[in-house]
Amino acid sequence: MGQMAIISVDGHVKATRAMWRNYIEPRHLDAYDDWVRSQEAAGIPDSGNVNPAFEPLVQWDSPARLAALDTQGVVAEVLFPNGLPFGARRFEDVDRGADPALARAANMAHNRWLADFCAEAPGKRAGQMIVTFDDIDQAVSDVYWAKENSLGGIMMPALEPGGIFFFDPVLDPIWAAIEETGLPISQHGGAGTPAYRPEGFAAIMTIAIEQSFFAGRSLWQMILGGVFERFPKLQVVYVETGADWIAPVIRQLDRRIIGADDWIGFAVFMKRPKPFSRLPSEYWATNCHAGISPFAASQLAYDELKPYERDAGVEHFQIGSDKAMFGVDFPHFESLAPRTKSTVAELAGHPGITEADLHKILYTNAATVYGFDLAALQPDIDRVGFELADLSLAAA
Repeated sequence: MGQMAIISVDGHVKATRAMWRNYIEPRHLDAYDDWVRSQEAAGIPDSGNVNPAFEPLVQWDSPARLAALDTQGVVAEVLFPNGLPFGARRFEDVDRGADPALARAANMAHNRWLADFCAEAPGKRAGQMIVTFDDIDQAVSDVYWAKENSLGGIMMPALEPGGIFFFDPVLDPIWAAIEETGLPISQHGGAGTPAYRPEGFAAIMTIAIEQSFFAGRSLWQMILGGVFERFPKLQVVYVETGADWIAPVIRQLDRRIIGADDWIGFAVFMKRPKPFSRLPSEYWATNCHAGISPFAASQLAYDELKPYERDAGVEHFQIGSDKAMFGVDFPHFESLAPRTKSTVAELAGHPGITEADLHKILYTNAATVYGFDLAALQPDIDRVGFELADLSLAAA
């Protein structure tokens, strides 16, 4: 099959508190120092969510991170936060602070640090800009800031109670800016889930069960609201949201749009004017992608990754190898690392997965969506990539 490697569409990074301080606006430094003292007094480490197989510094030390990823055959990655300044809860990636000014300061401190961190490994990191949709003009400005500062995409904000629904045309200036810049927007798992209390086993497991629903709301809202109709070049990626729900939802939407489900007269209702002209499965084919992370058969049956025939009919829709991408979730506790290569071997051993499918899922799809230059990455692929014949076929 030749030498191949991985572009992971799910990596997490953060700065140390001392590093972040250099990116906080002066007017917020007193509040930031107070927050740091409170974290230290509570004995909360800088580390965040990190697999014990890796040192916490792989989140902020560029050479250490590159060295760790080399061992996994990962040559490039898409980056999301692993905590923010002023964060109130230890394992949350994005701040839920009540003070909008401090939340903005936290987001921009991380964004500025992230741009510098990505610049330390040119062509190997696609940092995702944190934005909110609370202020439309500000969000538009932030999208262009991301492009001007060489970030690789936009992180979809959560759909919060009382917020703007994604089918609301008031968001069109934001979608237009994202489309114009050519940046993808990525819906990351866990966005919008309730802040369950008390924290503990029940809260964590409830989030694990529900996070696909909360993350998935943007998919059906954008399709049914005609967002992809109005912005046909807009690209949305669902990363670490789970993937087994995607095909059933698309099948259900297709059935109802064509009137195959006469659910309490639903077909009659569907005769009303709609803000879109194609089937949901067709918008998935042109505008949407699945970043399966941590990549495993438990996330999605490998049969769902075989090439999808577009004329197979509503009941046979599946994600397919053209729309799937490999995520390692490095360096989270649940990360696929350090057993990444055995998972690749398992995928490669599936009878329905061809060599061409494997290349797409491992790295070429991600290169296309997130703008990685495969020719520039070829020396790294040659250096740390792998031949499937050399991988252990033992289960991870």
